[in-house]
Amino acid sequence: MMSGRRVTRRLHVIAVDIDCVFAALADPTRRELLARLARRPSRAGDLALGLPMSRPAVAKHMSVLRRARLVETRRRGREQIYSLKPQGRAAIEELQRTLERVSHFWDTALQSFKNLAESR
Repeated sequence: MMSGRRVTRRLHVIAVDIDCVFAALADPTRRELLARLARRPSRAGDLALGLPMSRPAVAKHMSVLRRARLVETRRRGREQIYSLKPQGRAAIEELQRTLERVSHFWDTALQSFKNLAESR
């Protein structure tokens, strides 16, 4: 017990643009880039290895992922190193909640349709 001292915690609220996250994850190349970054931070040139695209094309994909707040960059000399953004998890979780609400909508609509079909 702490006498006379109050402990407060800072909560960081992250504004998530679900449409931006959804658009970023809609592309299979960007999903592959995220999977590669999950293994280790990398330069665009390293991320391009084995993909049918150039380093500048990878950099454009990474720009989309940065806008969606899923990745971040840091400078190391002249290079940019890309890594997963720790707060990106909140964006993915918000997207999951949105998809669950949509899924519930479809479950309800399909059940109503089934009930109507069976009542005739």
